[in-house]
Amino acid sequence: MNKARTIVPAALVLAAVVVGGCSQKYSAERDGKKIGEAICDLREADDEAEAQEALDDFNEQIDDLGNKYALYTFEDRNDVQNNLADLFEHVIQGQGNLAQQDLAVLERSADNIRDDINETSRAAWDGVLQGLSECTQ
Repeated sequence: MNKARTIVPAALVLAAVVVGGCSQKYSAERDGKKIGEAICDLREADDEAEAQEALDDFNEQIDDLGNKYALYTFEDRNDVQNNLADLFEHVIQGQGNLAQQDLAVLERSADNIRDDINETSRAAWDGVLQGLSECTQ
């Protein structure tokens, strides 16, 4: 009887941890997808104001995600920011081919970062890649 009383609460705690972990990964992935979508919005901007708005949205989304989960190192964030600056310039200049190359570099950076982090953070970068896939095809 004592074993049953110990096993049931332990099983409930384990179930809560597993469900919570899945929920957190799903949330991280959904939040990450918003980042990918913001990058796509930057790529598809028609003018400098739209491009700046998309870049601001990206920065807000990545800061929010970074506060929720440990997503990247300072070096990773710096690389992504540099790549986004290139994308911004190429969009403003109307250089579609270079902007597409910038997206490929951003996608590769997100994939490399994802490979170096924990499961929840990886889910967030999976979301980034999902969002990016909508404009890199």
